[in-house]
Amino acid sequence: MAAAGLYAALLSALALANWLAWLGWDRERDIQPDGSATGPYEPWQVIGLGLVLAALSARAGRRGRPVIGTLALAGTTWLAWCVNAFLSDDSGLWGVGALMLLPVVFAGVALVTALAATTRPAPDPSP
Repeated sequence: MAAAGLYAALLSALALANWLAWLGWDRERDIQPDGSATGPYEPWQVIGLGLVLAALSARAGRRGRPVIGTLALAGTTWLAWCVNAFLSDDSGLWGVGALMLLPVVFAGVALVTALAATTRPAPDPSP
C-alpha cells in the first residue's frame, strides 16, 4: 500500500512539473487587432501538455496502475489549472472553466491508462 501512495505522489509531482513546464509560466494575454484578448496559452503549449500527459498516462497503465494514474495525473493537472485560473481570473468565470475541464481531463487520462493497461504483458506463469 505504501508503494501505491509513493507512486501516486510521483505521478502527481510529474503532472505538476508537466503543467508548470508547458502552461504555468505563461500569464500574458495577446491583444488582437480588433481589440479582443486571446490566451494566455498558445496551441503548441496545450498540445505539448497533452502529449506529455498522454505519455505519463500510458506509462501508468502499462505499469498496471490505471486508477492511481488517472486520479494522480488528471487530478493534479486539473487542480493546477484551477489554482492558476482562480488567481488570474478577473471575470469570475474560472469555475465554469474548471467544471468544463474536469470531465475532459479525467476521461482522456482514464482512456489512455485503460488502453495502455490492456497492452500490458501477462506475467510469466513459469516458476
